Amino acid sequence: MPEENFEERVVTVPLWKTYKTGKYRRTKKALSVLKEEISKILKDNEFIIDSKVNEELWSRGIKNPKRRLSVKIKKLEDGKIIITLP
Repeated sequence: MPEENFEERVVTVPLWKTYKTGKYRRTKKALSVLKEEISKILKDNEFIIDSKVNEELWSRGIKNPKRRLSVKIKKLEDGKIIITLP
């Protein structure tokens, strides 16, 4: 994907791996799984996750995060990549 010139892309990220951990660590793990999956898609670790995405992950508490999350990958003019909600 770094070779492609894209402006926006909507991706559904599976977060089922979070349920392999203990109850009181699931949403923390969901954030790390989200970063891991986005890194696989972008083949790059340089991106910013919007606070709205974090609030969406934490909306159901620490024990019961969502099993999948749709996010929008948006590239700005200055080259920064931001992960937001669609």
